[in-house]
Amino acid sequence: MIAHIRSAHSKELSDKIMSRASRKSSSSKPASSYSAANDAFILSICTSNVSFRFVKNEFFKKFVRILDPNYKLISPDAIRRKLIENVGDYKRKIKVELRDMIKCFISLDGWDGKNENSSIYAVYLYFLDSNFERKKILLGLRQLEKKGTANNIGDLTLEMLKEYDVDISKVIGGLTDAGSNIKSFLEKNDLFHVHCLAHSLALILKNASEMPSIARVLTKVNRLASHLSRSKSGRTTFRERSIALKLEGRIPLPFCVTRWGGCCLLAKSYLAHYQSISSLSNFQCYLLDASEKKTLENFVEYTNPYIESIAQAETDSSFASSLLVQYASLHHFISAQDQRNHLVHCLSIETLERYTKYLENDVCLFATYADPRYAYMTNVLNTLKWEAVEEMVELYCESFRAPSCQPATTPPPPKKMKLAESNFLRFVEAQTESVNSGSTKKEIVEYESLIQSARPPIQSCPLNFWLTHSTRFPKLSILASHFLSIPLSSAQVERLFSRCGELMSSSRRNRLKSITVNDMLLNAALGQMSLQEKKEDEDSSVSESGDDSEEESDSSADDSNGQTAPPSDSNGQAGSTVTIIDATN
Repeated sequence: MIAHIRSAHSKELSDKIMSRASRKSSSSKPASSYSAANDAFILSICTSNVSFRFVKNEFFKKFVRILDPNYKLISPDAIRRKLIENVGDYKRKIKVELRDMIKCFISLDGWDGKNENSSIYAVYLYFLDSNFERKKILLGLRQLEKKGTANNIGDLTLEMLKEYDVDISKVIGGLTDAGSNIKSFLEKNDLFHVHCLAHSLALILKNASEMPSIARVLTKVNRLASHLSRSKSGRTTFRERSIALKLEGRIPLPFCVTRWGGCCLLAKSYLAHYQSISSLSNFQCYLLDASEKKTLENFVEYTNPYIESIAQAETDSSFASSLLVQYASLHHFISAQDQRNHLVHCLSIETLERYTKYLENDVCLFATYADPRYAYMTNVLNTLKWEAVEEMVELYCESFRAPSCQPATTPPPPKKMKLAESNFLRFVEAQTESVNSGSTKKEIVEYESLIQSARPPIQSCPLNFWLTHSTRFPKLSILASHFLSIPLSSAQVERLFSRCGELMSSSRRNRLKSITVNDMLLNAALGQMSLQEKKEDEDSSVSESGDDSEEESDSSADDSNGQTAPPSDSNGQAGSTVTIIDATN
């Protein structure tokens, strides 16, 4: 019988032996090999409304046993411990990263749930290291159960800075929206405030869209968007018609209310698919008459440069040094249009008003001056002169001393002179300061001469310039290290709030302790950032491999349908890499 089995059923016998060996191998698999699965499972808990006690669900336990009988689900308490462990590991890594930081800028914003009793605040920190490489570090997301007053926001921010051993004296200022509570916190602590460019431009577009003639047309546009959002069949029909007509771009669906310039993007999408609207019988009620269509076309034409500026501001590789240049270009564009047009007149007034406010902001002036691509460029400062900026730069640079490299055995400084000798001391100090001031003026003159003779390309990264010329301009390099770390907008903070409503609205989350909620929010944010980084790396590798395969074989291009994803947010700016410390690795 055994001989019969071996001869007639050799394949079945072989499969049986392999199956038994596989089970034996999996049963001996160490528990540590499941750590990646545990980490992924914990992140799924953090980014959903699932309760910690879901691991006790009998059907879920059965589901896991079917997949892998040897995998042991972690307990709710183990999940909490892992969250705390991840946060601790992350903070230790960040402390090492921040150890040699001299000055930094923070980006702060809050999220308030409409039906929730608490709000969430997130803080990013930006600085340049000794190699003029820009660092962007998430300090965390915190639940604020109290009212969002300036004092409470200040306490929360200082607490987060303290956890990473960052003294408030190292913070130069904050990049935020126009929230009065956050601005008040910065002012009370004598910190600079920079209004997010994307938010500033969005307010201009919002005011323009509320003009009666524009609002009436946008109401009809929103009616179509609402219909497509509600009707799946209508959406499918509309999309199929646009594909048949070879119309590109997003169909006119509603944008999130917090999307900067969403009304303009929707209007642009509406016009791009207008042929589909006119060719469908059930969509005739959403058409515009000739005058309305002309009004909408003018609205899209005049606001398109603002949308382009918002898109540039939202990129991670943006620099606040281009903020004044962005407004100068918009002011130049809108001033060249027919001022008798009510929309143009509205945009002109709004643009000039906000442009003027930015010209009064020291941070914007310092950042623009420190960027060799824009320093001494004409028509950037409007009526302001570069000589006035030079005086401000000189005062700022003289308030700092370049770090010395003296050995630790340097003798202590001499004792203070007696009162009778104080006049002599003041005289000597005055002469010393005049020498130092002269050295700063000399750097300013040489810097202007270098810029005017060989200005770096607009596509280049300003950090590369200072990495090369920091020894030549030691005082001006201090200015650059303080103000070239700032991005154009607080979009990075806004992205963290995309799932806060879903997380915080859960009744299960409301029963958790605030410290557990904070740990969950930070773990979720780090997990999402890690996924995004991996996706960008994969897209980049797919793009590169797609180019290679296209040269090697046409068949491989057919397999991928020629679809390759471009690298995200490159903008051709070498050296402006934003480093994110991730505790999930």
